[in-house]
Amino acid sequence: MKNDHHPSGAKLERRAIQLGLRGQILANYTKNWIVKIEDISEFVHQQRQKIKSDCGELIAPRETVYSVSDTEIQQKLGLSAFTE
Repeated sequence: MKNDHHPSGAKLERRAIQLGLRGQILANYTKNWIVKIEDISEFVHQQRQKIKSDCGELIAPRETVYSVSDTEIQQKLGLSAFTE
């Protein structure tokens, strides 16, 4: 797990898990499921300018918290119970 960050770079109280792909799933992803690769450098530049002025204007993916309610899995992953 790693610290999660606000688009401004400030650390957030929550922590994030980054999951990876392996084996056949990774092979399928790289060989069969990618349908387009696009240069988004200009978009990223525009978004960076919005961070400097108003983060509310950012175009970003919507994130949701995946709550793990099974205490055994929480312990294995080193998670605390999530409460809003």
